[in-house]
Amino acid sequence: MSCPCALVLSVPLTYFSGIGAGSRRGILFKGGASLEALNNVKTIVMDKTGTITKGNFVVQKVVPAQGVPLDENELLWLAAACEGASTHPIAKSIINSYEERKTSAAKAGDFSLVAVGATVENIREQAGEGVFAELEGKTILCGNVKLMERNNIDLSGYHGTPGSTEVLLAMDGHFLGHVDISDTIKADANSAISRMKAQGLTTAMLTGDGQASADAVAQEVGIDEVRARLLPQDKLSALTDIREKCGAVMFVGDGINDAPVLAGADVGAAMGSGADAAIEAADVVFMKADLTSIPISVKIARKANIVSKENIVFALAVKILVMILGLFGIASMWLAVFADTGVAMLCVLNSIRMLYMKTE
Repeated sequence: MSCPCALVLSVPLTYFSGIGAGSRRGILFKGGASLEALNNVKTIVMDKTGTITKGNFVVQKVVPAQGVPLDENELLWLAAACEGASTHPIAKSIINSYEERKTSAAKAGDFSLVAVGATVENIREQAGEGVFAELEGKTILCGNVKLMERNNIDLSGYHGTPGSTEVLLAMDGHFLGHVDISDTIKADANSAISRMKAQGLTTAMLTGDGQASADAVAQEVGIDEVRARLLPQDKLSALTDIREKCGAVMFVGDGINDAPVLAGADVGAAMGSGADAAIEAADVVFMKADLTSIPISVKIARKANIVSKENIVFALAVKILVMILGLFGIASMWLAVFADTGVAMLCVLNSIRMLYMKTE
């Protein structure tokens, strides 16, 4: 009657079933501990690029500064030359735009986009800000507003576009212009954020992009809190601050610079399309790389917690009842067998229900 088989089998099996339920939906939980921790999460903190947005940046326009002796093509060439060694999605969009323009111009017989005798050298990357480079002895800056401000560049002639990501260029301390780039918000972002809020979760976004761009995205999808213009090391500090204010956090990211934040969160979740370092550091991996997987994973974790408690309460209640009957000589052998094997099988079947739960 007192054999603990039901508890020993059913509770771990509940979490194994939860892992299986997640796998069916493209969600990889790295063990039952991830499910248990996710049940206690109060806030979902997300990276912007590649998580909330698709990360497929496209150059919208090239804007030379007033009075600068450079046209759009020359400014775009300079930006592409500076970003040539970078693997960042923004850098790739600039390079792709330049190559497309150069190809189109060459077909039309215009070779003005092909730089002759000019080479950008000594390219050095500043994490979270941009790059330093040299062109014929002149110092080139190519990056965000923070990079320009740190190097005392006069931006009085700069007027950004709200909601866009922009790469600014300067030469020898003089502002040259900027490249206007936009990203696309994922189609399921709005519905996923709404589901998170319906689950009682607080949402937040951490990004290295400018405040205006971050606010525009957050407003469109309905995110509660925004922290913008963050360097990779600043994200971990921001996450710690949010945890102290709101409780346990789940961080969702995809970039290699998100790995420290993923490891530092109560639950780290990586998009399957992201960097290997992020996937390695994460507790949960969303193979479909969509935001809908976040509320689904939370629902699975909460359901696993409920089912495990059901099994514990049911098993203990039946065993205590049968043991009391046994003390008074009322319980039969068949009732004792039910209290052991029968209860264990019922708890196992209850755990297996996790595999067939509805997540929509």
